[in-house]
Amino acid sequence: MALLKTSLIQFDAAIRHGSIRKAAESLNVASSAMNRQLLQLEQEIGAELFERLPRGIRPTAAGGVLLSYIRRWNREAVLVKQEIGSLSGGVRGTIRIAAAETFTEDLLPNAMMRLQATFPHVNYTLISGDNQRITNELLAKEADLVLAYDVSDHVRAERVHSVTDPIGIITAPDHPLSRKDVVTRADIAEWALIAPGDDWLRHSGLKHIFEGEQAPGRIVARAERPGILKALVRSGLGIAFLSLLGVEKEVSEGKLAWTPLASGIMEPARISLLVPRGRVQPVYMMEFIEIVKGELGEYTRANRQSFRMSQT
Repeated sequence: MALLKTSLIQFDAAIRHGSIRKAAESLNVASSAMNRQLLQLEQEIGAELFERLPRGIRPTAAGGVLLSYIRRWNREAVLVKQEIGSLSGGVRGTIRIAAAETFTEDLLPNAMMRLQATFPHVNYTLISGDNQRITNELLAKEADLVLAYDVSDHVRAERVHSVTDPIGIITAPDHPLSRKDVVTRADIAEWALIAPGDDWLRHSGLKHIFEGEQAPGRIVARAERPGILKALVRSGLGIAFLSLLGVEKEVSEGKLAWTPLASGIMEPARISLLVPRGRVQPVYMMEFIEIVKGELGEYTRANRQSFRMSQT
């Protein structure tokens, strides 16, 4: 499928072969006709695109710029053709997601179900882990989408959406702290604390509250996964820091309580939705991104409602 004008196709061929004559032979056109096309292309661009050498041609700086655009367009044209061709049997593809464990419980399954209504032949690969692992998956191009907390602004990826998620204290439902409107540092110091494990903490915004002499209380256990941390809190072993989204399901089921921190103790966590830079996204991927953004938006609105209820 030739989606490029003839002169651009011929220019690409001439540079690949290093010769107008050889390129003309490969395209079954007269070399004189190709030469005229290339001269006309230079006039349209307003710059010389190649140098004539004793044994062929090579691109000028301007020719190199044009060539990179031609080849990028060719790659994208292949994707366009594949997507349009696949419509006859239903769009097929795989979305590879790397996400913090919190998002694998409800948010992402809900988003997958919503996309399936429109694209039933799209399937998923879901990887969970700490921020370091899941962002590494994106940088290694093993993931199409990353959903993670507190990702560095310097990560080599495109941040397509972000929302904030407040940090609070999770406790057993009948714990004295669950009856407070907000929890202070003094409140926390009175109780045994379950802390994130070293790997989790190293790549989390929570590390600032545990650095040096800043640890807020007596640590009785460390947990490497959010699920383990919540189980230890449910058992009554101690209290812990966690974002509201990370415990929303257990709170709604009455298994845990979540109380916001007093102002100034800790900044809210930032949830980021990231994709690889410069990648042409298939139509189902663009739709999935919008669905995930919508799910995060619904969650943010629920957050605001939770705060209003906690302050009444």
